[in-house]
Amino acid sequence: MVDSRPPFTCDEAERLVRERYGIGGRAAELVAEFDRNFLIEANRDRRFVLKISPTDADESVVRCQIEVLSFLSVTALAHLFQKVQPTADGFDLDAVSSAGGSRHWVRLLTFLPGHALADLTTRPDRLLRRVGETLARLDQTLLAFDHPGAHRDTPWNLACTLRLAPLADHIVEPSRRDLVLRLLDRFRRQAAPRLDRLPRSVIYNDANPHNILVSDLEPSAARLCGLIDFGDMVYTATVCELAIACAYVMLGRDDPLAAAVPVVAGYDALRPLAEVERLLLYDLIVARLCSSVLMSAGARVTEPDNEYRLISSEPIWELLEELAMIDADEAGERLRQACGGSAARNRSSADILAVRRRHLGLNLSVSYHEPLKIVRGEGQYLFDDAGRRYLDLVNNVCHVGHCHPHVVAAGQRQMAVLNTNTRYLHDGLAEYVERLTATFPEPLSVCFLVCTGSEANDLALRLARAHTGRRELIVLDHAYHGNSPTLVEISPYKCEGPGGEGLASHAHKVAMPDPYRGSYRGPDTAARYAALVAEAVAAFWKHGAGAFIAESLIGCGGQIVLPDGYLEAAYRAVRSAGGVCIADEVQVGFGRVGSHMWGFETQAVVPDIVTLGKPIGNGHPLAAVITTPEIARSFATGMEYFNTFGGNPVSCAIGCAVLDVIEREQLQLRAAEVGAALMAGLRRLQGAHDLIGDVRGLGLFVGVELVRDHQTLTPAGREADRILEAMRERGFLLSTDGPDHNVLKIKPPLVIQREDVDEMVAALDAVLASVG
Repeated sequence: MVDSRPPFTCDEAERLVRERYGIGGRAAELVAEFDRNFLIEANRDRRFVLKISPTDADESVVRCQIEVLSFLSVTALAHLFQKVQPTADGFDLDAVSSAGGSRHWVRLLTFLPGHALADLTTRPDRLLRRVGETLARLDQTLLAFDHPGAHRDTPWNLACTLRLAPLADHIVEPSRRDLVLRLLDRFRRQAAPRLDRLPRSVIYNDANPHNILVSDLEPSAARLCGLIDFGDMVYTATVCELAIACAYVMLGRDDPLAAAVPVVAGYDALRPLAEVERLLLYDLIVARLCSSVLMSAGARVTEPDNEYRLISSEPIWELLEELAMIDADEAGERLRQACGGSAARNRSSADILAVRRRHLGLNLSVSYHEPLKIVRGEGQYLFDDAGRRYLDLVNNVCHVGHCHPHVVAAGQRQMAVLNTNTRYLHDGLAEYVERLTATFPEPLSVCFLVCTGSEANDLALRLARAHTGRRELIVLDHAYHGNSPTLVEISPYKCEGPGGEGLASHAHKVAMPDPYRGSYRGPDTAARYAALVAEAVAAFWKHGAGAFIAESLIGCGGQIVLPDGYLEAAYRAVRSAGGVCIADEVQVGFGRVGSHMWGFETQAVVPDIVTLGKPIGNGHPLAAVITTPEIARSFATGMEYFNTFGGNPVSCAIGCAVLDVIEREQLQLRAAEVGAALMAGLRRLQGAHDLIGDVRGLGLFVGVELVRDHQTLTPAGREADRILEAMRERGFLLSTDGPDHNVLKIKPPLVIQREDVDEMVAALDAVLASVG
């Protein structure tokens, strides 16, 4: 078969560069696998590399290679990479035709001086560690980069290793064929089932010693000075970057694992590996070696004249045969021991618990009788230190999914540029407050940015006090609004519970509007509970109106959905006396209710002050207070309100990214649709299990109240605890709430899928059968 690479000569390359780029110089061909590459020497100080793609090259893939170099050119790693040289007309990518009429993509890159690491016979651990560190920095930087051309089907993606297995038929030597098939079988059993748990991103994917440049061939003077060739770049499991580098540095070494150890240590020091990545690293290294010999075997049949592809694979075979003599689990453990410069990441659960008892407050609890050591989160899932996956059904903080790559990248990108306070002008702050306030009805248009929900509620009380001149509050029984002294003393859930000192004298408590367990039930529930607010206004506010604060849906009180019309009637009573209405949306905002962006909208009301927290930053400490211009003016008394970290550029970037994801992934609609399926499934269980007294919720804010008797409504708190433990054993994380801790609360990340809900309902069905 004829060489499939573009049919261009050095003379044609010189002409192309002269005509298209306005650069005269001598061309010399470079060895390459797919492209035709030419070194262009304009003079001693100006050298370039002309790359001409094959006829069948995917334009998106070629453009991806150009755009990643442009992206990297403005980062701290810019000095390590080639720069794209535009044509005389300003184009980064050009199209040319060969003498035979075939069309090819052409781009010109600057030349990086240096020597290939492959030419360095002795490689100091210092240099190999630097390789690992550099790749870790690159992977962290590339978290902020994506392109359709990286999402491609390529055999060089280690996730596709098993698809290459049929090429083993082309391996001539039976013993070597059997070796590869045996290694692939281990990969199929040990690694393949866990691949979907690995963090993913765009990676370089080709850190081999021929692509890594060093400054000197004298080992003591050599330093890493460049990385070339992004032709294999792909979106895949991020740890594949490290596995590929290790596979190559192990070639030809007397102790191959010893060569990999400093690379692993350097990488892990700057991008700590998740436990599941450590577990799979050795198998991924072997997978890369197997992929190489399989594709080489296939190439001997399909492209016998491609000199590059026919470079001897003998060193790889020798390494595979050597590794076959080593116990795979022991080899993996040796690499894992290279990780974790900080011993804290490798502590046992018992050790961590002991440290918590010695150095943390005794009133800091842990979940479950056998606490989980969680080491990674992704989407709707959490992973423990053994690599086991759990469906997270309670984390309403990671609203758009644990470690959402768009949110992570936004924070990293901004953190690398600037992070300071709001006394300096910054575009990010202006953009965020405009976008955030645009989601609210008029006249809610003024924003205060803080760091936590507690701060937000504390500030809301100050705003109300400034506007009314009074401290008096009306609160709901069992309410919780935060952990500051000001908020604990007005939160019956805390101040009237164990260790509490009772409700503050300026706070008056009214019954929680619970249509299932409360004093009032039936069609007029909302009016009767709202009448209690009106009575409190008349009795408690004799000397001037204050504020009424209530969650739009009640969390700690037991996942209560307010009866229709309750807030409208309660707000009317409060405002008739000149009071201010505060909606606490810290737990339920940002589309969780499905039908609306904000919980208060389900009650057809507009509060005077709204507080936001938890989901606003997807785990980043960010919160906000939204109010009216009138109340904001009342607060402008001459005393400056300043929050050191509130509204900093990183927080604003993350806040914008969360809004991006909610909009782009239509998560409010997801909450409505998946929430409806969840409610339907739970109501089917209610009909089958007497332990379920009530199923209630809106969107993905759901409560399941457990009772021992449907007439007396005796709380089934002990049973609820047993259910939590049993569901945890099955891989589902739930929690309880309510005054009697008998309500299963379900508030998952909004990225949860219908399939997740179906699996959870099936598991709960089985658990209820065993408990009931």
